[in-house]
Amino acid sequence: MKPGHVMIGALMVGAGALAALWLPLGLMGSLALLALLRICWIEDNITSDLFGRDTLPSGYVQTLERRQRFMRQWFGVDRAAVLPDQSAHLMATTLRAEAQLWGAYLLGFTSMICGQHGPFDSVVNALLAVGMMVLAFSRVDRLAVTLHHCDIGQPLPDAMLLPPLRRSHHRLR
Repeated sequence: MKPGHVMIGALMVGAGALAALWLPLGLMGSLALLALLRICWIEDNITSDLFGRDTLPSGYVQTLERRQRFMRQWFGVDRAAVLPDQSAHLMATTLRAEAQLWGAYLLGFTSMICGQHGPFDSVVNALLAVGMMVLAFSRVDRLAVTLHHCDIGQPLPDAMLLPPLRRSHHRLR
């Protein structure tokens, strides 16, 4: 693992905490809801479309091709050799990294919301915020492992890609 992987996760937690300190409460709730919806959408894509497949579904391939044309046309970046041949498990690993980034951001965000606007006494709110911040930084380790797998182009093992309960539910379908 690279130290930059841990730093990316720590910066996401810090960005979430700083956003919660500066933004109005109503906007904070809206942003937290958007982040949660994005995480749920990613989890559904991993579970329903990508887990257990060897090749990417056609919709994903078409999206990658459009993204590739956009990058080539607007930025001059040609990633033709890398993207279309990507496996479904590697795409699921990439999406898992994005979900973990959003999760780290959301936990940092939520810890500051609890610290500032929690329903308890200020001491209890501060302890709750510290506990949630510890939880957020414990998620950074998982994110660093996932980013390492993305860097070396290797998909995550099934045990790390889906939680055990979701894997057993996936087999029942």
